Amino acid sequence: MRAAHPLSPHAFSRLRRLTALTAVITLTLTMVSCSIGESNGDPVISSLTAQKADATVPRNSKSDMDNEPLSSAVGTVSMITSDENRKKGAVSGDMTTTVVSRERSTDKFQWAVSIKPAVANQERTEYADNAQSAMSENMDLSSTGSAVVSSDGRYLSLILLPAEQQSGETAADLRTHIVVLDTTTGKTVRNATVSGVILGQALTNSTLAVETAQNYFPAGSGKGTIHVFSITSSGAQESSFSTDQWLISASRKDLLLAPDVPTYECTSDCAPYTVTRSGTDGHTIATLPGVTAVHPGGWVSQYRDPKAAASLLHTMHASPDNNVATEDARQKLEMLPKQLVHIDTGQTTDITDMTVDERSVPNGLGLVVYQDVSTGEYSRERKPAFWLSSSDDGHPHTENLEQFSVH
Repeated sequence: MRAAHPLSPHAFSRLRRLTALTAVITLTLTMVSCSIGESNGDPVISSLTAQKADATVPRNSKSDMDNEPLSSAVGTVSMITSDENRKKGAVSGDMTTTVVSRERSTDKFQWAVSIKPAVANQERTEYADNAQSAMSENMDLSSTGSAVVSSDGRYLSLILLPAEQQSGETAADLRTHIVVLDTTTGKTVRNATVSGVILGQALTNSTLAVETAQNYFPAGSGKGTIHVFSITSSGAQESSFSTDQWLISASRKDLLLAPDVPTYECTSDCAPYTVTRSGTDGHTIATLPGVTAVHPGGWVSQYRDPKAAASLLHTMHASPDNNVATEDARQKLEMLPKQLVHIDTGQTTDITDMTVDERSVPNGLGLVVYQDVSTGEYSRERKPAFWLSSSDDGHPHTENLEQFSVH
């Protein structure tokens, strides 16, 4: 065994310098590792206190909010992007969106987070030549827009603004982050990244689906692709499949595709289209003809006789100068029976001569169906007939209808 000898003064001094240098290097590496999450392009998501949330998103500030409050399983979610970042010359990376959840009936604070870069919306993408220009007009759609809620109300998915486009880059080169929050806690359950032009997104109760393309449409040279991310299994890998259709919505477990982006809700002369029900692996489960509108929660509005509707529309468009024939076909089309179909349960509900409104219902996301009722010889009043919840089997509810009355 070797004997231990004390260090000479010269050796001891050199050891002290080496020890100090090692400490400096270690501290430097530690500081670098702490800032990686904020400097590598990933979104910065921070929890906020109730006081900070109330200061940023006042309870009575609907006019300043990015969109209408969203209904979740436990409350309502509001978003606002900081005004200081809307000044001229601001870039997307400087914008921050505050997301706040409050209890539905009492408005009590539940959670809040700030997200940077900001959540995309129509105002911030309308005139920008970036990865989200293709869906600019559809940013506010509740089924596939920049902010969507799953059918069970447990998850909220947000498309964030992409990085500023650099010289030589095309929209198809840009990367976009999509974050999924747990609506009960506000915690991030998925941070997905995709490249290409964003055409839309949708949430089932367990997966996030994002459609991208190489052009501003999915067919032909667009080469549409739907990327699928699990939001219930953190270790699950991304999957994808090709499509020439638009992603327009999702039910509890499946995706809904269509040849074009539908209008919000057609009320007259509705041109029916066919919706494809697809599994998250891309296989076709069923097709639904005669659809006139798609609603969050897995519902679609549909003509009961799609062939009759198509025939009447053909008559209307084939005889534009024949006022008698056109008007006759239009009246017959308005009288055709319509129904709401729940994609997952198969539940059908008659909505002939009724109007469907997407609303927050007592237990979360849902629909309220209104009917015009005669109140006199020359007057009619719109009254709620029933409401539907996305969290149950889809049967009509008639209790507590007065809360949905139109004043």
